[in-house]
Amino acid sequence: MYTVNFTCEKSKANRANLSKITLWINIDGVRSNVKLDLMVNPDEFKKSIFSKRQNHITRYCSAVRQKVDEFYTDCIAKGMRVQSSTLTDYVRNGFQERLYMFYTLLDEYIELAQKRVGTEIGKATYCKYTLAVEQLKEVIPNKPLKAVNNADILAFKYHLANKMGFKTATLCSYLTKTKAIFAYAMHNGRIDKNPFETIRIKRGEVVITPLTREEMMRIANRDFKIKRLNQVRDVFIFACNTALSYSDMASVKKEDIQTTDNGVKYLKKQRIKTGITYIVPLSDVAIGLLEKYDYELPIISNQRYNSYLQEIADLCGIEKKLTSHIARHTAATLLLNSGVSIEVVAKILGHSNTKMTQHYAKLLDITVINTKISI
Repeated sequence: MYTVNFTCEKSKANRANLSKITLWINIDGVRSNVKLDLMVNPDEFKKSIFSKRQNHITRYCSAVRQKVDEFYTDCIAKGMRVQSSTLTDYVRNGFQERLYMFYTLLDEYIELAQKRVGTEIGKATYCKYTLAVEQLKEVIPNKPLKAVNNADILAFKYHLANKMGFKTATLCSYLTKTKAIFAYAMHNGRIDKNPFETIRIKRGEVVITPLTREEMMRIANRDFKIKRLNQVRDVFIFACNTALSYSDMASVKKEDIQTTDNGVKYLKKQRIKTGITYIVPLSDVAIGLLEKYDYELPIISNQRYNSYLQEIADLCGIEKKLTSHIARHTAATLLLNSGVSIEVVAKILGHSNTKMTQHYAKLLDITVINTKISI
């Protein structure tokens, strides 16, 4: 629904009893307004609006309405999604389309992403968006958003791969974040053609090797004699027992733990990254670790955590690269190989479908060997 209306508020009148005419635009229930240049007597305005005779007030309002209608029609014809604010900005800018700059889009999106931290996205994801924006500003100059084209995006992709030397996983992460920014611009009517449209993001499969149960227990049973390493060990083992991501572990509170009628304790929350609900039964090991730290795990920065994990791997003689994400893969794999169905594992991981879970859970060789086949 698109409507245009005019008002003239008596309460805003000056000493000469004159007030500016206000233009109101409503698109699908969202209203925006802008003060017009013409100042009139509010009572005279009211009489003119209801009069059948043409006068300078009605002619002025008709001229404004015609310009707004023409601009709205033109935007729709171009396939743009028009907001009421788009039209009031057009009027405010002297009936000229305001040039929306590329850096304005980037700054606007980062501001929006910052507001979503802790509810829709994690802090780490927000940081990745800021890094992507920094690189975009390195390559593409601040010009009208509509002037950003496919060649600019290809230059950005070349910069990431060749100048920055990013490998497949990092390159895909930057391009995915950039694609989301341009999708936001399209969705909000900032552009009518997406320069990212023909760019294909080819994701090479990242090989992540989870720990075996023996390797996990080697870490769990080791006393490192150093407080920081013992704390990192505990957090890592908690993750191996719950399959929680690092950001989700940081959000766990005592009141989040629920108990079934038969005494089974479990966590039921929404993932910070996706908002999808996960349900994790808590083992005695997980409960013990929570109680040890009074239900506040000693969470440090992800960078330092990963650094200490590699130190732990070296001390335990484990040649695999340990990261915060390995714990999640390890938990999924051990669950699957102990006979837990992939549907249940998906619910624990907070996945919307089992296809995502297959990326995390690997069948260990011993599971395949011990499988009885009947043909």
